[in-house]
Parts: sequence; structure tokens; C-alpha cells
Amino acid sequence: MSKSIQKYIRENFGTIVKILGVYLVGVIIGIMLFCFTDVKKEYTTIVTSILDSAKLENFEGINIISNGIRNNALYIMLLYLSSITFVAPLIICLMIILKAIVTGIYICALFSVFGFFKGIAVVFVSVLVPIAFSLCGYICVCINVISMFKSLFSSQGVKAGNIVKHIYFLIIAISLISFSIVVEQLMTKVTLGIYMDLV
Repeated sequence: MSKSIQKYIRENFGTIVKILGVYLVGVIIGIMLFCFTDVKKEYTTIVTSILDSAKLENFEGINIISNGIRNNALYIMLLYLSSITFVAPLIICLMIILKAIVTGIYICALFSVFGFFKGIAVVFVSVLVPIAFSLCGYICVCINVISMFKSLFSSQGVKAGNIVKHIYFLIIAISLISFSIVVEQLMTKVTLGIYMDLV
């Protein structure tokens, strides 16, 4: 790990912990929604139908990478646009929670489809491994957005040095998120193999 990244983590450690805390709350909310509301049947059916479609098309017709890049680019753009509002931290929290809620529901849906033991394997390879990379990327994006928000609404304004720093860590963030999409595609092939054995 380079010294600049180590310094970045030290300087933003409190923010990183808060973002992870917000994300964890969102995942818990997603799990509770799955367990105690009517979304259980709906999302289980959606996951099953996606897996069935992937199996019939031999997984070649599903372009996860292009869809993933487009969806994540839109999400990042919305995060950056929030920096020009007075309620940017609140918007960031809401967007993180919404993303985490979807993750929580998806994890539960996978367990519902695959059962407990195979579900653990599937959740690990198709959710936890990709999220390990994408979450690091989104933490960088969120820290950038919060920093921009503070600069825009402070008397000091935005400094050229800070812009270079934002671009540097945005490139790292996009690289991590893009890599997570590739990993997700590779891991989905593993998930599909487990599903074909299951059915």
C-alpha cells in the first residue's frame, strides 16, 4: 500500500467508519424487509428467473459488465451532483442506505434460493468478494464528495491541489468499482454452476 493511500486512510478514518456503519445499517434494514414484508416472494422469484434466463442463454447473452458500468456511472454522477446541495451528507447517507438495502435483500434472496450451506458459498463468491472492491471504491467517492461539499460551502473555496487529489482518488475508485464488476461476472458463472447442480 502506497504512502499516499495510507495517509488518505488515516486522514479520513472517521469518515470511513461512519460510511461503513451507514452501509451496515442499510444491509440490516434490507434483511429485515426481506424477512418481515412481502418482498420475500417477489425478490426470490426475480433471482430465480434471472438464474433460469442465464442458464438457458448459456450466460453469453447477459452483458453484466456494460450494464454494471452504466449503472455505477449514474450512481457516481448522482453522488457528485449532491455535493452542490446544502444537504449533500444527508443525500449521501440515503444513497448508501438504499444501495445497502438492495444488498441485504439480495443476500436473503440468494439464501432463499440456494439454501443455507450452498447459500453461504454463493453469497461469498457473488456478493462479498465483489463488494469488498466496490465498497472501497464507493468510500473513496463519498469522501471526495463530502470534501467537495465542504470546500464549496466554505470561505476557502476549492484549491487546485485538492482537485488533483480528488481526480487521483476518483481514478482509484472507478478502477476498484470496475474491477468489482469483472469479478462479479466471473463469480456469477460460479453461482450459475451451483444453481445448475441445484436444479
